[in-house]
Amino acid sequence: MEQQTTRRLSAILAADVVGYSSMIGIDEAGAVAALREVWQKTFNPAVAARHGRIVKMMGDGALVEFPSVVSAVECAAAIQRAMGERNLAAIPPIHFRIGINLGDVIVEGDDIFGEGVNIASRIEAIAKPGGVSVSATVRENVGNKLELAFEDTGEYSLKNIEQPIRVYNVLLDTTLPKAAGIVHASVTRTKGSVAVLPFSDMGGDPGQDYFAEGIAEDILTELSRFRNLFVIARNSSFSFKGKGLGTQEIARALNVEYIVTGGVRRFGKRVRVAAQLIHTPTGQELWAERYDRELEDIFVVQDEVVRTIVVTLEARLQMAIANDASNRNIPNLAAYDCVQLAKKYVALHDAPRAMPFVDRALQLDAEYAVAYAMRAATFYVQYLENAQASILDQMAAAARTAIALDEGDSIGHALLGMALILKQQYELAASHLERAISLNPANAVATAYQAELFLRNGDFAIALKTMDELLQRDPIPATWHWEIRGMALLMLRRYQEAILAFSRQVHPFWYIHGDLAMCHARLGHLGEAKVEIEKLTSIMPEMTIGQYVEIDPFRKQEDRDFIAESLRLAGLSE
Repeated sequence: MEQQTTRRLSAILAADVVGYSSMIGIDEAGAVAALREVWQKTFNPAVAARHGRIVKMMGDGALVEFPSVVSAVECAAAIQRAMGERNLAAIPPIHFRIGINLGDVIVEGDDIFGEGVNIASRIEAIAKPGGVSVSATVRENVGNKLELAFEDTGEYSLKNIEQPIRVYNVLLDTTLPKAAGIVHASVTRTKGSVAVLPFSDMGGDPGQDYFAEGIAEDILTELSRFRNLFVIARNSSFSFKGKGLGTQEIARALNVEYIVTGGVRRFGKRVRVAAQLIHTPTGQELWAERYDRELEDIFVVQDEVVRTIVVTLEARLQMAIANDASNRNIPNLAAYDCVQLAKKYVALHDAPRAMPFVDRALQLDAEYAVAYAMRAATFYVQYLENAQASILDQMAAAARTAIALDEGDSIGHALLGMALILKQQYELAASHLERAISLNPANAVATAYQAELFLRNGDFAIALKTMDELLQRDPIPATWHWEIRGMALLMLRRYQEAILAFSRQVHPFWYIHGDLAMCHARLGHLGEAKVEIEKLTSIMPEMTIGQYVEIDPFRKQEDRDFIAESLRLAGLSE
């Protein structure tokens, strides 16, 4: 028999577990068992006590229908309060997002669907971890019937919902444990600010806490080396250990934009470390990854995992900060935001769009060392476009100014080192690159530039090994990393692999065409080599073999001769 379809007005509660995939990645059996216990002992009883009907369970989420909007909000508040208490001691901590809407639903058998349900689900997606968000219709109907306060967060354009929806947060701060001793800071968060929270030991063995804590503490220390990030000190961020508070509440207390959290699980002779980066204003998980390692030497594993996490994490943080800056009105940008936008365009090899932001940053703060470092980076992109010696001089001058203003600026030393490589001052370049890496071993740019130095010195195998290790730590790097790897492969006579590496540079500078031409010529693909030479000369019409060898320098004459002969085979003029 065909099911009858009807409509009715209902209060819909949508709930979802935050970061459940990361929890599964660390300890699948433990996460499933913990969530099952939460459903049975906390969630389901709270729903039943307020006459709600669980329409469906979706693994880590639930859809619930209530006859009363007051009952729905009261139930959500009770669940989140109970979860806060549960998370004080339970491992792993579990945090729900809950969204509530009052609207028309279509009823078909035991199932419900329609816009009323869709709005509840969309509101749940933007709710804070550990929080409850509701639509304006819910807020209006609740009125003063509950002893709860509401925060108007404004209108949202929700996916597949035609009209903007005004959303309110239910304020549950008064339910925080008194022992937390938290004084909430201003909601205006420090730009580029990040807190690293203590990692949890997902195995539940208190004797292994030191390893999880060591991982988090080392990540915090390494991130602190990046001068463009504002990293909260250990005493503050680690003070929340064992308090069971959600990341949103901790972020408010510490006044930060980003939270790094994670967990560690040891099983036999292996260890798994999971980390995630959360944008606290939205609660969005920006990045998450897990790392499995053999546990032969616990401290060696700790160092290797920390370095891998930090290299990737810093890149994701900078991308997130730059994207956040892009969403603000340009006339109101401060120096910090200008630098972030400049960095974004430098990464895209777009010097004309980057330099105005650098100039604006220096107008706002004439002694901003990081802005001078970004000025050097922008000149470097300009130099790669046309290889003018005057631009290289400007790059070196800007990097020296950055170092003069802040001798501890790792990226300033790295950029000066790169400029000196191109100026063929190899010993001086080596000293600045060593200084850059000593200041910040997790600085991927400095490590890649050091690989470039190895390359120019003729240490091709070491250059390749350095880049391969760097690519293992950050498998989605800036595309110029592939240039250095490609050049090492070319000089090692591994031409086909070199072609694949060069092809991953999305911005084809003139010399990339030259590199590809040399590879094809050495493989006997003279037609392909000729095409690449034509592309090169369309960009640099006056380029000759002699100029190429001088602009793209190698220290040893035998390596220069190899480049010259390869270009000759490819058809570049003398």
